Amino acid sequence: MFLKLYNYFVRGLVLFLLICIPYSLVTNPELIEDEVDFYFFVIAYVLILLFYVAWNYIYNYLRRKRG
Repeated sequence: MFLKLYNYFVRGLVLFLLICIPYSLVTNPELIEDEVDFYFFVIAYVLILLFYVAWNYIYNYLRRKRG
């Protein structure tokens, strides 16, 4: 039960971040002052996606292990 609730929490947080980053950049383009800021947002977005994929594998492994 705890694992399922934690999975919903992680997925909700990832979904929030994946929606929030592009929305904040579109509504407030002054956040990107130079090229380094742009790379930061791209790298952060990719890392969040990779975290989501890794979490999905971990969750499926733990779910199968529990039976």
